[in-house]
Amino acid sequence: MISVVIPLYNKEKYIKETILKVLNQTYQHFEIIIVNDGSKDKGPDIVSEIDDPRVKLFNKENGGVSSARNAGIERSQYEYIAFLDADDEWLPNHLEEISKLITKYKDHADVFVTNFARKYGTGNIVDNRKQDELKEGLVKDYFKIVLKKGVIHTSCVCVSKKALLKANSFDERLSRGEDMDLWARLAREFGIAYSPAVTELYLQEAENNSGGKSDVTRSIIYHLDFSTVKSIDEKKYLKNLLYRKYASLLKNMDFGNFTKLMIKQGF
Repeated sequence: MISVVIPLYNKEKYIKETILKVLNQTYQHFEIIIVNDGSKDKGPDIVSEIDDPRVKLFNKENGGVSSARNAGIERSQYEYIAFLDADDEWLPNHLEEISKLITKYKDHADVFVTNFARKYGTGNIVDNRKQDELKEGLVKDYFKIVLKKGVIHTSCVCVSKKALLKANSFDERLSRGEDMDLWARLAREFGIAYSPAVTELYLQEAENNSGGKSDVTRSIIYHLDFSTVKSIDEKKYLKNLLYRKYASLLKNMDFGNFTKLMIKQGF
């Protein structure tokens, strides 16, 4: 049995279709926990109209996506938790692939992830990885692999609840990079099992993917602590994130956040 956690904030355009894609899974042993994080649109009303006892809506004051996901984790009743954003799509075999990974690798892994594809407004769909680029099995050298290309995307990962709780779940200080922060903490301590099967579509033109300035103190980059990192590959990965953020802030002439980051990280 799997608990599916979906944070909801102003996604009335997508949420019904997202839920229906879950209900249409070939693997049917799940509950769906939607956490309404203070939405101001009709999204929660749309969820309430779906007549299926496995769909459970919880309301809370707006606290950000990390807070919403953590609330979903707390309310979940099953051993494994799959995450899904309200504007992403699961293909019908997603949970079946996750279930296969759990059955095969649960003695050596607590994180189970499938391949995904990016879906653009033009209709183009591009796989994150070619099928033969990373084989099925336990992921070794996670930080070396992720330096070149991401392995885990939020909407195609399932994690044991015990691992999430031991890792203290999502860092509620963060509103950007909160997922990468958690995957890194999980990768240090728990095994990761991967399937090259594409089972999720990541919508690139969704409303929450828009650019713009945001407070860098709410980003994973601001809170990096290199003194706690022992792995050379992890240190390379985190420094790469930091340097890319510096470059992005300069490109956007965001000198306020650039200065904050320079003072905090000292690079």
